[in-house]
Amino acid sequence: MRKKILIINNETHFIDDLITCLDQHNIEIRHFQAVQPRDVEGFDCIVLSGGGTAGEVADNAQLYKNEIKIVLESKVPIFGICEGFQVIGKAFNSDFQVLRSYRKGINKVHILVDDPIFSGLENLELRVFEYHHIAIKKLGKELISLAESVDGIEVMKHEHKLIYASQFHPEELKVGNNGYILLKNFLSML
Repeated sequence: MRKKILIINNETHFIDDLITCLDQHNIEIRHFQAVQPRDVEGFDCIVLSGGGTAGEVADNAQLYKNEIKIVLESKVPIFGICEGFQVIGKAFNSDFQVLRSYRKGINKVHILVDDPIFSGLENLELRVFEYHHIAIKKLGKELISLAESVDGIEVMKHEHKLIYASQFHPEELKVGNNGYILLKNFLSML
């Protein structure tokens, strides 16, 4: 069934891939600095995209204030990707760290918790496409770690609200990336 999806674009380099990944749904895109909390009403879910050039959430929370407010106050289900993952982490006071080197390419992620977001996977490992240099080392209250890599937390969810997020890019349909399963499973929960 077609969903009405709001993509909040955090200036991701992969917006075309995200649109392609969700093209069987009704999509609306808003820039993260222009979106207002009232703008999310009437959508089946919100996807917080990866980032690009605006600046990291950990150091520039003020840039993302409206998006953080949406995460904290909205009742609309949310899926965060990369920068969106970090926006959710910041909203709930998670601890960040800068990695020694930039992560780009396919990486292994170990699943910690059996959760519906991993439905259809045959083992406890994902191969995913990474493109980041900031990681969440410790989650704030209300967030649960579902999967990790050597860099830190890779998949999380909120303990009471339908909010999931991945540090990696599930929308990147590159050979070897099976992270797209999470986005598909999230949409099936709506």
